[in-house]
Amino acid sequence: MKKPAGATLLMFAIIAFGLQMPAASQTVSTRFMAFCDDGDGALSDWVDTRNEAYLAGRDHEVTAKQHHWEILVQQGETVSREPSCALISDGSKPDTLKVENTCGRCVKFYLSKTSEDGSVKSREFTIESKKSRHFRKQPGSKITVDSERDCPE
Repeated sequence: MKKPAGATLLMFAIIAFGLQMPAASQTVSTRFMAFCDDGDGALSDWVDTRNEAYLAGRDHEVTAKQHHWEILVQQGETVSREPSCALISDGSKPDTLKVENTCGRCVKFYLSKTSEDGSVKSREFTIESKKSRHFRKQPGSKITVDSERDCPE
């Protein structure tokens, strides 16, 4: 049985139009980072594919045989592995922020500062149990705790 020409044209138009429609899930980007848990910190920048992060972690594993590493996942602005020991609040001095270690053990925090122009600087800081560290507030910048890990013993 042959389909009418109009039905074929209509089906083709629906498929072609559907392929051009952006999916709503594409608005949230997922990024990946290889991260060394044994002191070397970030092994890659935030990259678009898990494979890119995996390759950076694997390369590190070859050069640092006993190091453990993992892949951190970030969706939008939120890291899926939430830090549990960090508390960010206003510092005791004007124009400062305080990052406090609320856990009963030494923790290494991986912090990022996003400047007003969009540039990001990241660094790892060690904060002993129940201690804190102060940072200067800069207009238009934002400090976030990307990840944390226990201090090596």
